[in-house]
Amino acid sequence: MARRSWAARRVAAVGAVAVLLGQLLGGHPAAAQAGFLPGSAFPLVLDVDLTPNPVCSGAVHGRVQVYDPAAAKAGAAVEWRVRAGGEQLAGGRLAMAASVGTAEFSIPFDRVPAAETALQVDARIAASSGHGPGHYGKVWRDTVRRGCDPVRVASVGDSVVWGQGLDHDQKFPYLTGQLLGRETGRGHQNMDYSISGAVLDAPELPADNDDRACLRTTEKQDPDGDGEMEFGEVTQQMPDVFCQLEKAGAQARAGGYGLDLVVINGCINDLDPFFGIGVGITPGSKDLPEAVKRECSGVGAAAENPAKDVPYFSGAKVGYGGRGMRAAIEKAHSLPGRPKVIVADFYYALSRSSSPIPVKTCSTPGVAGARLTSCKGALGSVAERYEQYTQLANAAYHQAAAAANESSKDGPYAVAADGLFTVDNALLTRDSKVWGTPVTDPAFPLRTRACPELSATPAQCLTAAVAHPDIEGARQYADSFLLNPSVREWFHLPRQGPRAQLNVPKSAHVGSEVRMSVTVDGKPPAPGYRYHWYFGDGTQRETGEVDVTHAYDRKGPWLSRLVMTGQDGRKVLVEAARAITTD
Repeated sequence: MARRSWAARRVAAVGAVAVLLGQLLGGHPAAAQAGFLPGSAFPLVLDVDLTPNPVCSGAVHGRVQVYDPAAAKAGAAVEWRVRAGGEQLAGGRLAMAASVGTAEFSIPFDRVPAAETALQVDARIAASSGHGPGHYGKVWRDTVRRGCDPVRVASVGDSVVWGQGLDHDQKFPYLTGQLLGRETGRGHQNMDYSISGAVLDAPELPADNDDRACLRTTEKQDPDGDGEMEFGEVTQQMPDVFCQLEKAGAQARAGGYGLDLVVINGCINDLDPFFGIGVGITPGSKDLPEAVKRECSGVGAAAENPAKDVPYFSGAKVGYGGRGMRAAIEKAHSLPGRPKVIVADFYYALSRSSSPIPVKTCSTPGVAGARLTSCKGALGSVAERYEQYTQLANAAYHQAAAAANESSKDGPYAVAADGLFTVDNALLTRDSKVWGTPVTDPAFPLRTRACPELSATPAQCLTAAVAHPDIEGARQYADSFLLNPSVREWFHLPRQGPRAQLNVPKSAHVGSEVRMSVTVDGKPPAPGYRYHWYFGDGTQRETGEVDVTHAYDRKGPWLSRLVMTGQDGRKVLVEAARAITTD
C-alpha cells in the first residue's frame, strides 16, 4: 500500500512538473481548477508585527495586515482577532479601502503569557445589512511571551531563505531562531527581509552600489514600507541581498536593538542557470564553474551583461557581476550587535535520483560504471546541472565564510552550514523534501490573488514553490543548523557528544575508493554510536562502523560530514577539517 501511495504521489508530481515546465518555458498561463483555488483562506492575515516580543515590561504593540482584494472591491469590512490559547487578547473591525488593510492594537503586559504561548490571528468578513458574518480565513501563527533578551535573527536572501510556499512560522530562519530561543531560554524574534527572486548583488541598482539609497526606495511587495517583504512570495529581483542587509541595519538602529544572527544566501538568481533551458541556457551561465566564480565569489565579470535582454523572468538581467558572498557576509557582521552569520548551503532541488521513470537510486553504495551512467542519464543534463550548481555554490559559500573569518578582528563569526540534504531529497524522489506540485503548499492561496495582481510573470509566480524545501525540508535545515559546532559554541549550547575528528585524505582519484574514519583523541569512539556519513557529493550512508569507504564519480572538492547518534538519541555533527580534492 505504501508503495502504491508513493507511486501515486510520483505520478502527480510528474504531471505537476510537466505543467510547470510548460509555464516556465512556454509562458502559458496556469490551468485553473476550482478544486485547487482555496478561497476559504480569505480574508488572509498577511503579516503581524509584535513590538517588542518577547516583552520585558510594558505593553506589546501590534500591527495586523489583512489581505483580501475581493473584500476591497466590494467595499466590505473585516473583523480580526488575536488569540493566545483560548483567550482573545485583541480584536477589531477594519474597513477594506484597499487590497491590504492595516490595524494596530496593544496587549497589556499583565495579559502577556509568562512562557512561550502559541498566538493565532485571523479575520472574517464582518456582518452587513442582510448578511451575517463570514467564515474566518487562514490563521496566522506565531508565539508571544515575556522576556528581556530574545535571540534576534534577521534573514536575507532569495526564495530559499524566504521559504517559497511556506507560512512564516514554517520557514527555516524562523525555526532556527525558535530552536535557539528555546535552548537558551531567551525566546526569539525573527525579522525577514528576503524576497523570492532576489539577486545577491545588482551592481547598478542602486547606482554605484550605494546601498543607503535602498532606504529611499519602496517595493510593491512591502506595503507597509518596513523593509520586510509581506508579499515576498511574489518573485522580484530587487531588493538585492545587500539592500536587504541595509534595511535590516536601519530597522535595528531605529529600534535600538542589536542582532544575534543573520541567516543569508544568494547568487543563484544572479547567474540563473536553469530557467532558460527551454530556450537555450541563460547567456553567461553555460560555463557553470566560471559563472559561480563570477556571481558567488564576485570574480571575473565582463564589461557587458550578456543576459540583459533574455525573454523570461531572470535575475541575471540585473545581477550580472557585482560583489560576492564574502562581501555580503562581512556586511552582515557589521550590522548592530555584530551578529554571527549562517550562510545556508544550497540543497538538491533536482538530482540524478529525480527520474520520472523509476530507476535504482543513484546514491546506493556500489553503483558505478555503466549502471551509474545509465542512472545519471535518466534526466539528462538538467539534473546534472542542478547537482553541479549545488556542489559549486556550496564550495564558494565555504570559501567565502573562511575568508571572512580569516580577516576578522573579533574572531570567527561565519559558517556555511549544511542542511544535510542528499540527492534523494530532491524532486520526484522517495524521500523528497521539496514541494512536488504547484498547488498544495500553504502559500498557494496567497499566490492565487497576489500573482495576477503584483507579478509581471504570473504563470511563473503561481508555480514558484515547486522544488523549494517543503515543511519537512525547512525543519531539516533548522535542525541541522543547531547541530553545527560553531552555532552551538556561539550560543553557549551544551555539547551533545564527544569532540570527534573526521579523518579524510587530502586528495583522491575519481572512481577510487576513499577511506574515512572518525576518532576521539586518536582512538575509536565508545561503543553504541550510529554513524550517518554525508560524503559531500549528495550521497550518504548510515552504519554502525567507525570507518567507511566511498568512491567519488567526478571532480571535487568534497567536504565530508558525519552525524554521530548516541544510545540516548543525542546527536553531534563532525565536519572534516578540509575538503577532499578529486581529479
